[in-house]
Amino acid sequence: MFRLNPYRIGWRTIKTAVGMALGVIIAKLLGLDNYASSAILVVLCIKDTKMHSVNAIVSRFVSCLIAIGFGATIFPLLGQHAWVLGLIVLLFIPLTVMINTQEGVVTSIVILLHFFNATHINVDLIFNEILLLIVGLSIAFLMNTIMPSFHKELEQFQNEIEAQIRYIFNTFSKQCMHVEHSDYLSFTRLITTIQQAKSVAFRDVKNHFVRNENSYYHYFDMRQDQVDILRRIQHNLHLISTDDILCNRVAELFKEMAENVNENNYTALRLHMLYDIRLQINQLPLPQTHEELYTRSSIIQILYDTEEYLRIKSKFGSLKLYHEMS
Repeated sequence: MFRLNPYRIGWRTIKTAVGMALGVIIAKLLGLDNYASSAILVVLCIKDTKMHSVNAIVSRFVSCLIAIGFGATIFPLLGQHAWVLGLIVLLFIPLTVMINTQEGVVTSIVILLHFFNATHINVDLIFNEILLLIVGLSIAFLMNTIMPSFHKELEQFQNEIEAQIRYIFNTFSKQCMHVEHSDYLSFTRLITTIQQAKSVAFRDVKNHFVRNENSYYHYFDMRQDQVDILRRIQHNLHLISTDDILCNRVAELFKEMAENVNENNYTALRLHMLYDIRLQINQLPLPQTHEELYTRSSIIQILYDTEEYLRIKSKFGSLKLYHEMS
């Protein structure tokens, strides 16, 4: 059954509409033949990111110049016949694939059709087609310099990820305090959020011509590495079957980490707490039962994993510092 799909007019739609109109107006004011074709160039070159747009513009410019060369030489020699047009396309498409400019095939065919339908193939026609290219591609480039900022969206992802990690550490702390009530934590939502955040951060990278790195992308990548460690910590928490004096200390450590998830907080204090717990282990009597031994070994492994978690954060440093460096 036919039904209308909801659609929200976005930046790309607005830029396409404005760019098409500008391209046609400017080409017409310059007195160019086939001036409406400049709109086709604008439509095909407006992309989601600046880098994609530049790549599309370069591909189309190169392939269209080749098409102009083919049209200006082969049609006068063999005539403006349908089979000649097919022959040119047969030669042209493999060539664009070889030089990796096949993205511009569609626009190049439009240029070839101008030569095919032209009354006279001369320098004026070649000049006309080159000007059409310059107008259409220039408008597309200008339109693509207008890109929405992803900073606010990336900041929201950062806050959401930190809130989820904060909840995880608070849960870990409760599990250490009450080993008999060990709730299962799902990391699916956190992993999905990080993947979405990295996708947006990658798009932000493609919106900069000079900067090839994105501090947020590295930050989300760091959080993704930490998720694997959080999973290991949860696994070892489930292996704790008896009370241990160390459980309270580890619970305090997790509580402290929950309160200081924010990326601008340094990890030195948390590492100091962790090393202090390790020193306490050396002073405690050895476990007397198998259950106590398994519990103690699980706690020791949790401390090693927690140290790795903190060191990953310490190695990353501050997101603010990353912003300043980039």
